[in-house]
Amino acid sequence: MPVLLITLAGLVLFSGMAQAGPPLLTSDPGTPGDGHWEINVGLSLERTLSLTKVAAPLLDFNYGLGERIQFKYELPWIFSNPDGDEAKNGVGNSILGVKWRFLDEDRHGVSMSIYPQIAFNTSNTSVDKGLIDKGTAVILPFQLERKFGPVNVNGEVGHIVNQERENQWIYGLAFGYKTSEQIEWVGELFGTASSELDWENQDLVFNLGFRWKLTNWLNLNTSAGRSLRAVAGNEKTFLFYTGVQFVF
Repeated sequence: MPVLLITLAGLVLFSGMAQAGPPLLTSDPGTPGDGHWEINVGLSLERTLSLTKVAAPLLDFNYGLGERIQFKYELPWIFSNPDGDEAKNGVGNSILGVKWRFLDEDRHGVSMSIYPQIAFNTSNTSVDKGLIDKGTAVILPFQLERKFGPVNVNGEVGHIVNQERENQWIYGLAFGYKTSEQIEWVGELFGTASSELDWENQDLVFNLGFRWKLTNWLNLNTSAGRSLRAVAGNEKTFLFYTGVQFVF
């Protein structure tokens, strides 16, 4: 679970102050807009009783082509510190993705997108160190979004096809509430399950956080959460994310 969540933490984007994405794990249908960039520079931490994993910097580059298409590239540097063992660090998986929003809320009553991505090993050395899993993963999620006054509701469901490991499902439900033009409070439930939909052994995470619009081109995103259950002997995980987003 910790390696998967660090990977998924880099798969979340947002467009503006009223969307899902950083600092949450659930993705949304938002795109940067034609010719615009969104660059996230973050730190992601996961902590159990026996392991600390940090992705810093967690770099996430997003570019808008037209109003409905977004290209992305993500790359983290990972630090792993197992209790009682040697600390290690190295480059994480590269992630390439293309998002296409094919429904808009103002025309269809709801926004909807598809966001295929591929994660692949950037360095075999990081695989040898045990920082990342060997092989390629293809992520095929759909996103859905609708606003109810000041409340924004966002859902996501998708499938992860792993080259070397068991395939998985991902799902998320996120909420946002704006208390001002600068501050939005956010929360989510985000889970993973085996490809056989074995809900008895699903991993479920609860996150709370905020987005703070510092300037027209700079946002601060922060969240903290934890897994709600220990599955198959795994320890519960504490999660933390903080980062800045440049919009131009």
